[in-house]
Amino acid sequence: MIKQIATHNKIFHADEITAIALLKVFKKYTIVVNRVDHSTEDFSNFDMLIDIGRKFDGVKYFDHHQYKGGKSSAGLIWDYVGLEKEYPKISRFINHIDKNDVGIKRAGEFEFPSLIRAFNSKGINDEEQDICFNKAVDFTITILNFMKSMEEDILEVKDIVNKSYFFESNKHIIELDKYTPYWSTFINGNTMPNIKAVVWEDTNENNWKVKVPPKKLGSFELNAKALKQDAKMQFVHSSGFFAIAENRMVMKEYLKA
Repeated sequence: MIKQIATHNKIFHADEITAIALLKVFKKYTIVVNRVDHSTEDFSNFDMLIDIGRKFDGVKYFDHHQYKGGKSSAGLIWDYVGLEKEYPKISRFINHIDKNDVGIKRAGEFEFPSLIRAFNSKGINDEEQDICFNKAVDFTITILNFMKSMEEDILEVKDIVNKSYFFESNKHIIELDKYTPYWSTFINGNTMPNIKAVVWEDTNENNWKVKVPPKKLGSFELNAKALKQDAKMQFVHSSGFFAIAENRMVMKEYLKA
């Protein structure tokens, strides 16, 4: 199925860029984007209108300027996709875009809406502007796909953590049954304050790795003392949050010290 989408031409912003990217990531139909002038009155050939059309109905028309609920076209399309609860991180991302676009909270200099604004061409009426528009959409698709994959992977993390066990019977060190980069979602100072280290075997690199959990999710503060430098280890990060051992025995001796 092909959906003909209309949005406005000239300067583009994070909200319509994200709205189109959301459809491309979460909907199975093919999307053809048409950038038309704000003065356009006949939209009969389009299946959906985003950030244009002077109307909102949640089906075809998604012009947030006619919507009084504090959402941009990104938020309206996210509602249309209907996966707010399944992807809470993406929902927070969309909420950030909405607040900036409708004037509730201005985005910072290096935050997403500001980065998207930087994609605009100097000549907004030139053909290059359409190229810039597509680059901004592709950039946003990359971000959304990453967030989507991350949230889907996190659903498996709890099961991985539940199958893990204490390393060498040490109740302060967890050995992961299987490595997942999102283990700190469930192993951190708030959820498991007694866990001071997490280890796992890296079968690809044929070594063992250890990390100190964060004090809280997303924090750089460690939930235990920093790992010490040791000549027997292959690598110890200068900040002491991560280290690599040649094998299990070396790791055992290192963590025992």
